[in-house]
Amino acid sequence: MRFKIMLLFFLCLSGAGLSFSVTQEILPTGITCCDEKKIRQAMTEEVLARILVKTESGLRNKGLAGDYLSDQAFEKIKKHLPDGVGTDQRLAFMREMLQPPALDRDIEEFQNLVGHFIQGMTLEIGITMQDEYDQALQVKEKTLKLLDQLEKISRLDEENLGRTLFQVDLTDKELKRIRASDRRWKNSDAGASPFKEFNTLKRNITGRAPDQDQWLVFELAEKYRSQFPFLDEFLENYRRLAMGFRETARRVNDLLSISRD
Repeated sequence: MRFKIMLLFFLCLSGAGLSFSVTQEILPTGITCCDEKKIRQAMTEEVLARILVKTESGLRNKGLAGDYLSDQAFEKIKKHLPDGVGTDQRLAFMREMLQPPALDRDIEEFQNLVGHFIQGMTLEIGITMQDEYDQALQVKEKTLKLLDQLEKISRLDEENLGRTLFQVDLTDKELKRIRASDRRWKNSDAGASPFKEFNTLKRNITGRAPDQDQWLVFELAEKYRSQFPFLDEFLENYRRLAMGFRETARRVNDLLSISRD
């Protein structure tokens, strides 16, 4: 996980003295695999849920759903929370307190801490998903370039193939993996979790093993899947990319097989 990114981002925002309303206008750039605004909305719900847990009788200060930012946000809001009201009312009150202008310094700090959590986790999730998408896309694009070059060669021999691999920046090992990809292709088990489905597709395309440090990204994405379906957007784009790669790899394999017959 890239919690260092989140911490660095938080420190930068804190040092810059940016308010909650300003930080909410700052979104990660270059996220094309899903809607980062949906990530931000989901992380707003997540941080409020973490703070809300700390307001529940019998759970306060027991470290449930704890992290530095939500812990500190709770400390700033707790004395303002209305007494004798239910969970929904406390949640509604916190939502209201997120709206500018802040009533006092504590509420301003509450707003800023919540904003830093939202932005940090939006970066964490968005960059993780985009990095994975970009790595798979690079493999597909190299395979497309290889196919394009192979289709231009009237007579393919080892020398021409070696020159072509150099031109498209592919190694012999990568070519072998591309040629074997369709034969070794695996489908996800029925009912597989999004994390397992993604990792099955990732191995099919890139040959890379699962990164277990990414489990929290997918856990949080799945938690808010029905409300903010950025996970479905990511998976749909990744599936489409995978199918495009598989078809291209098949065509490469067909050309190479014909040339050696």
